[in-house]
Amino acid sequence: MCGLSGSGKSTTASELVRLSGAIRLRSDAVRKHLAGISPYEKGSDRIYTAEMTDTTYSRLIELGVQLAVRGHLVILDAKFDRKAKRKEAIARANEQSLPLVFLYCTAPPEVLKARVEQRSGDIADANAAILAKQSMESFEQTDTVMEVDTTQPIDKIRQQLSSVFSASHRQSQAE
Repeated sequence: MCGLSGSGKSTTASELVRLSGAIRLRSDAVRKHLAGISPYEKGSDRIYTAEMTDTTYSRLIELGVQLAVRGHLVILDAKFDRKAKRKEAIARANEQSLPLVFLYCTAPPEVLKARVEQRSGDIADANAAILAKQSMESFEQTDTVMEVDTTQPIDKIRQQLSSVFSASHRQSQAE
């Protein structure tokens, strides 16, 4: 998964779990685990440093690879807004001959803001002020990316997601 806060990554990931039985790993949970705090505790600025973000994504990728090499379908639910971390995920997947697709969740800025402001009972700490500072670095031409407009009706999104898993399943069986 990738996309800005409020883009529908976690909602889409939850739907993917329902459709496929995949294991979902959330960067929010990994970050808070590494920081030694409860998932529902609001994180302080100290857990959102560049160093902690790097550590969080590296651990998330490592956990995902460990599960995937054991035959599990894995969803990494994170912004993946930086090229460097996407490249790291691609390199680790390639080392193990694992298929990898970035599902880039999108929605108009006003929808992102409304979703973030309406959040409650979620482990994510992002708010409208944090969202305003976020941006996605462009994808490389070699990245396998499927854009998911999360403002579309759920049936349309399900159909799009089903095609990802059938293509991924065919690829892994061919290897």
